[in-house]
Amino acid sequence: LLSNDVNYYRNYNGIYGLVSGEFNQIGLGYQLGMRAENTDRLIALANTEDEFAINRWDFFPTVHFSYQLPGENQMMASYTRRIDRPRGWYFEPFLTWTDAYNVRRGNPSLKPEYINAYEIAYMGDFDDNSLSAELFWRTSNNEIEGIRTAYNDSVTLRSYQNVGSERFIGLEIMLNLDVIERWETNFTGEFFQYRVWGSYDDEIFDRKSFT
Repeated sequence: LLSNDVNYYRNYNGIYGLVSGEFNQIGLGYQLGMRAENTDRLIALANTEDEFAINRWDFFPTVHFSYQLPGENQMMASYTRRIDRPRGWYFEPFLTWTDAYNVRRGNPSLKPEYINAYEIAYMGDFDDNSLSAELFWRTSNNEIEGIRTAYNDSVTLRSYQNVGSERFIGLEIMLNLDVIERWETNFTGEFFQYRVWGSYDDEIFDRKSFT
């Protein structure tokens, strides 16, 4: 009475292409790519007619540029689109008791998170020292959040929903210094602002932090 059987079928197929080259006259290099990916998924609860099927194509472009500056200096810029899929047990459509006061139910209709990443970077060498700095902007849609609601008067229900978006904006700096012979010093710093916003069940939320 307290067990469930689920048939979980999942198949991913993809195809990708990549082209790269360089314009030596102006010191510009490039790399362009595209990946197409098919998701074929079926979740069926045994001994019932409950089925949750997805058959979807996703496309993920990538763009990278590099530019050679005078001396040992280089600028780079890139854009990539990525996917972050939910874990398998996020989809389980039945109740799972974790203890006497907490119960979990998956969501077979969850969508994956889609991430867009933009980056601009600088790298340079000065004698035996080097400096690199990267400015990044990353956004994520279909953000998956754990939602807690009341299952009854004394038990909490945890489920999962696509409820919003998140954003990272930041700067990462790395400095390598040869202070004395056989002694290299490395300084690294990262500064970023994180923000997540969305709504669920008519409740709007918006929170952010700086690190």
